[in-house]
Amino acid sequence: MKLKPSALRNSRRKPDNPEENLTERITFRLTSAEKNQLAMKAKERGIKLSLLCRLIVMRRRIPDRSPQTLQWFRDLVGMKNNLNQIAHHLNTTKEPDRWAVEAIRFIASEIDKAKTTLTESSHE
Repeated sequence: MKLKPSALRNSRRKPDNPEENLTERITFRLTSAEKNQLAMKAKERGIKLSLLCRLIVMRRRIPDRSPQTLQWFRDLVGMKNNLNQIAHHLNTTKEPDRWAVEAIRFIASEIDKAKTTLTESSHE
């Protein structure tokens, strides 16, 4: 069985304090169009509708757990491994290779894209 990298695991943390359990309920009314719009956003993000609503109400960041985003994180983890191998190569040879410099620039640009995406406002 192949394990996912630790950053990609879905870990359901049990609250240390039993008072942190979600026991209270608030009901509010929406039009069917509004509910459908929220349901689509939740589905796109890979989270439950109730969690999406709770995050919006509490003004928290809405995670994106869509299959495309998870694949993107896997690719970034792979690039991290490649970056470590390139750094090891450069440390052993003590002189920069043209291919290594280009690879590092590419990985840096992908990391910048990831940083921009992850720090954008998630309330669309």
